[in-house]
Amino acid sequence: MALAIDGGSYSPEVLRKAVAASAHVPSYSIGSKLLEELGGISISSRHLNNLTVKIGVELAEDRDARTDAYFDQPLPRTPQRPEVPIPLATVSIDGGRMQTRVDGGGVGVHAPHWRETKNALFLRMNGVSFQEDPHPELPECFVDRHCMKTLLPGVESAENEEKGDRQSAPETRQEHSRWRPEPLFRTCLSSLAASQEFGRMMAAEADSRGFYHAAKQAFVSDGLPYNWTIQQKHFPSFTPILDFVHAVEHVYAVARQVRKDQEELWRLHLQWTEACWQGRVREVISQLRAEQQHLGEPPPGAAENDPRKILADTIGYFLNNAARMDYPAYRRKGLPITSALMESFVKELNRRVKGTEKFWNDGASGEAILQVRAAALCDDDRLQRHMKSRPGRPFRPNTRRHRPTVANAS
Repeated sequence: MALAIDGGSYSPEVLRKAVAASAHVPSYSIGSKLLEELGGISISSRHLNNLTVKIGVELAEDRDARTDAYFDQPLPRTPQRPEVPIPLATVSIDGGRMQTRVDGGGVGVHAPHWRETKNALFLRMNGVSFQEDPHPELPECFVDRHCMKTLLPGVESAENEEKGDRQSAPETRQEHSRWRPEPLFRTCLSSLAASQEFGRMMAAEADSRGFYHAAKQAFVSDGLPYNWTIQQKHFPSFTPILDFVHAVEHVYAVARQVRKDQEELWRLHLQWTEACWQGRVREVISQLRAEQQHLGEPPPGAAENDPRKILADTIGYFLNNAARMDYPAYRRKGLPITSALMESFVKELNRRVKGTEKFWNDGASGEAILQVRAAALCDDDRLQRHMKSRPGRPFRPNTRRHRPTVANAS
């Protein structure tokens, strides 16, 4: 039997269950079926769509209000203190993509296009400090070609590679757990906003978590310039760290351009990767410059796949990020050196919002689904708190016969 709803509006608990279903399953139609079968709640897929968009819009409005309130404070601002001490606060940012369409175009998909999403992860962590580098040797996972196949395109296993050589992986993970920071609690943000506005949202979220009072602070990201602009403007006290995996990807991409023999390529890749791991990035830059002299400078208008351009771009990448690649110092301080947890969050987000068959409206509904999904992936109870604190904003079923004006795709 379907759950009765008094007065034509949904209770906070029904709203929570409905929006949670929308946030976690691939489509509104599946969410509607699960609500009926598991909770006895009868809501059509189209109505579930509209309800989710409504809540998502409210979440975006509340987020923007908190952001404005934070920046409306007189300078210098007084950061909020956390409820419990934070040994290590880590902030990460990464981009994503979702497919959108022109809003208000009626039935069908009109002018589909891909738009960039901005995503941020806020982690309370526990990181142990050391007198010396706890792991100066390059971890086995970066040496094993079999392990690196999933990360680096074109990697081929060595002819003499033995299966037994890969049995040490669990032991290596145990060794890593001794010095890698431990994640304790996460919250996250996602938006279609431009980077300047998203940076403001990040600062307000970090303040609400008490991150500016953390004993240790780290900002981990890839090498995109706008990420470091956000770090410098809103997180200047945080140690900026280039994700080591991105450095490895750049090392391998350039090694492929200067060595064609697979064994020579892999040896050079390991040589440069180990140098980066040990904080010797200036040595890598020097050797890359020597390779550039051998190949020559890229001509004006060189193609993106021109080895000379790839080499020049990689040199620029390492020059721009060299100050963020002191990995031995970061390990000694107990700071993270990869954005693996950030990458995992983006994958979790994409399971709901990304797909060739999914088209979200360019208007408020595209932003709304990001708010609902991100809130559902947070470790706190922000989604439940929002449902309980929204009197005066009840969502009532649309009883009109024509199609609702707010519509979404999945």
